[in-house]
Amino acid sequence: MSVLKILAILNILLFLGIILFYRGDKNRLFIKYILLSFPLLSLFVVPMMDGFDIITIIFGLFFYRKRDVQLYNGAIYTILFSALLVVIATGLILSGQYGTDTLHEIIAVFTMLGFAKILIDECLHDPYFFYKAIGYLKITLLASFVFLAGQFVFGVERFSLIKTMNPNIILADAVRYPSFLSDPQTYSQFLAALSFTCLIKDPREEKFNKLNYVFVVMALVSIMVAGGRAGLMGWALGMSLVVMFGNASYRYALVTAIIAMYFIAINFQDKFAIFKRGGDLNETYEFRHSIWMDALTIFQKHPFFGIGFGNYANYVSVHHPDQVWVIDNEPLYFDQPESGYLKFLTELGGLGFICIFGLIMIPMIRSFVYYLISKDTSLILLIAGILAWMVGFYSTYSFGDTRIKLMIVTLVSLLISSRQRLEAIYDEMAAGDETEENTMLPIETHESPA
Repeated sequence: MSVLKILAILNILLFLGIILFYRGDKNRLFIKYILLSFPLLSLFVVPMMDGFDIITIIFGLFFYRKRDVQLYNGAIYTILFSALLVVIATGLILSGQYGTDTLHEIIAVFTMLGFAKILIDECLHDPYFFYKAIGYLKITLLASFVFLAGQFVFGVERFSLIKTMNPNIILADAVRYPSFLSDPQTYSQFLAALSFTCLIKDPREEKFNKLNYVFVVMALVSIMVAGGRAGLMGWALGMSLVVMFGNASYRYALVTAIIAMYFIAINFQDKFAIFKRGGDLNETYEFRHSIWMDALTIFQKHPFFGIGFGNYANYVSVHHPDQVWVIDNEPLYFDQPESGYLKFLTELGGLGFICIFGLIMIPMIRSFVYYLISKDTSLILLIAGILAWMVGFYSTYSFGDTRIKLMIVTLVSLLISSRQRLEAIYDEMAAGDETEENTMLPIETHESPA
């Protein structure tokens, strides 16, 4: 039995041991455990289910307790998700083929839905639980820095959670570090998205901890170590949104980050893979462009329902056999066309693409409109994080890693619950102010006549 499988089993057993004897709120414990055991969740125990799937299914069957809450204006999400299921089923029936990843991807659709439902309900039940979830994401980000440091010391090949070494990691003149993720491009998306959570402040705290700015700079340094150009572009676009619509303190933070990055880059540029990839830029683009053209051809042949969910590798092995890696003298067909957007278009068609990105874009648009009213910066920061991921998503299908799916589902779920959550907080604050005013009113006394 491999070390990775042992780690996966131990993670599940640890969850069972904790949940069985925990006397507190088990729904919140589930969310906490998932976000804090993040690095281990993509490890497979059985071929069709990874750690996240198994833990979520066990919790949903035996420990979940329904909350007496209701999400307002949530019907659109139910409609889009139901339509997505119809598209998936229709695409698989029409294709008549099932890839090796199909069953796992279908299971993941439902386990991600279950996690999103529980997280949204918890944020509606307790509006301040939102800030605990943000805290767990920050801890996960810091854990990636620690793991990255371990790779510097021991080397990527000795210190990783990868079963098969990705060809994008060790290059001719550079090493691109993926931390506990499977791909350096995926890691750069992870860093770009979660760095914005470091800037979210709990309103119950009097002062914002300036150490969070250090974490943002560390995320940028890690992006350069990973050699993630698209991730860096995504972060820049997300930060531009924050600077345009956020308060002045973020402008100062951006200037500080740029100055810090300038001095770090000047003194340690030989350590950063991102500065060593200029020579392969044209070659990389030509390689990807050919695959993108093939993917567009596939989409044009199957424009509505696609070739079948999780069926890309199976399809190209027959129709585009040149899309193949040779690893350890064995052919490994591409399971994605070097673009997340094209992956959805080819496998799910235009209808599935609309459903998936409708579930992502509608919360972003609604939250942005509400931000213009409420000016709560947590909204614009979550939007910036998702936007940063979306930029990087064009260059690689990062949803192949369960942890990136989980990250985006978490950020989107926090956005979905935000308006209702913030209105509850504002009502609570208004009620507190009214109570305070009433206690300060003078008490009238009536003297008895002499």
